[in-house]
Amino acid sequence: MNASAGGTSAALPVPRSRLRGWLTMGIYQPLFLLAFLVYSPVLLWRLAFDARYRKGLRERMGYVPGPAGGRPVVWIHGVSVGEVKAASHFVARLRQQRPDLQLVVSATTPNGHVVARQEYKDLPVVFYPLDFGRFPARALDRLRPRCVLLMELEIWPNFLQAARKRDVPVAVINGRISERTFRGYRLARGLLPQLDLISTYCVQDRAYQKRLLDLGVDPARVHVTGNMKYDSVVMGSHADAAARLRPWLAPRGELVVVAGSTHADEELWLLQALGAASSGLAQPLRTVLVPRHPERAAAIAEQVAGLGLEVLRWSSVAEALPPLPERTVVLVDTIGQLQRFYAACDVAFVGGSLIPHGGQNMLEPAAQGRATLFGPHTANFRRDVELLLAADAAVQVPDRDGLAAALAQLLRDPARRARLGADATRVIAENQGATLRTLELVAGLLGAPGGTVG
Repeated sequence: MNASAGGTSAALPVPRSRLRGWLTMGIYQPLFLLAFLVYSPVLLWRLAFDARYRKGLRERMGYVPGPAGGRPVVWIHGVSVGEVKAASHFVARLRQQRPDLQLVVSATTPNGHVVARQEYKDLPVVFYPLDFGRFPARALDRLRPRCVLLMELEIWPNFLQAARKRDVPVAVINGRISERTFRGYRLARGLLPQLDLISTYCVQDRAYQKRLLDLGVDPARVHVTGNMKYDSVVMGSHADAAARLRPWLAPRGELVVVAGSTHADEELWLLQALGAASSGLAQPLRTVLVPRHPERAAAIAEQVAGLGLEVLRWSSVAEALPPLPERTVVLVDTIGQLQRFYAACDVAFVGGSLIPHGGQNMLEPAAQGRATLFGPHTANFRRDVELLLAADAAVQVPDRDGLAAALAQLLRDPARRARLGADATRVIAENQGATLRTLELVAGLLGAPGGTVG
């Protein structure tokens, strides 16, 4: 507005981006509160009967322990198991390059928190705060990080606003944005000023880059760095575990099939497919089920028993490894064992792919040089699937009906299994390097080496 005749100026208009920010938070806060109230009966039940939720409640409210030692803090966040594991090589290289920094790792889910404690035994591991009220601000005030690095893509308006108010830069590393999320964000594009609160986006491929650009993110902030998962998986890294587990699983020369990260119904479908595939097979079969959520173990055990098979839960034998009877299905009901069992198998089935979930991490069995197969629903790992299939380094079945035929073919063809495993490790090796590219891009957020927190 122009100055008035008397020489005084009218108030400048509020910037449009700030108005959008206020509007977003005005809508977001009541909706979050409503969702919290709707979810509260489930939350109360979990607090009463699940110690993992009780243990993390204070940290989810922002009462995270402050770091000791006075070193500058870098906060690295992964939502669940996959993101936590994918960060492992990045964390190791960052610690090597910048020993003056104190790294703090957070996770959202209880399983992610457990795996983070296993992966980073000598680092502080906390629960990510709920994005409500002062919870994010409280966590930031207690940790006082130089920067926050979000694995993949975590957009929580309260957290980002609190970080901006404290001049804490936030970057996305190993970023991806699914087609479903992109469609939702595109519908609400006018209410997404929080995208501007992220200083740097390091994304896995050009498809994710294009989606962010279509949402209006400044092109100078978006960089294609590759997928750090390829750096975090180490070929043959569980050979010792395989040497221990293989004789136990296959004392009579069994072919071992591991179904990893499975979801509801997939265990039953796999066992039915294996029953059909085993007809006329010269060697006996051993099946290992590793559900994505171990708390489903009791229900899975009932399904296995319903098929007339014996089931042995890993938690009851992990230390002693007693003789394993024939036709006994091993049910792994603890966190952090999957890659060890992958290393000991002949064929790996990756779950979350026969149901419309989006798949789970197929690089884990591939990194162990194992013949890997999965179903049609792999949207969450689109690029991994493209690379593996293009190199004929994995098998994808169109539906559950095709699973038995694919298993039968692989179980009867050891040369094919060996080729798949060798080609898979080659694909992984050819796609490594994202960690170093990411470290170069976030170096400016880490601050100068040396110094302490005041």
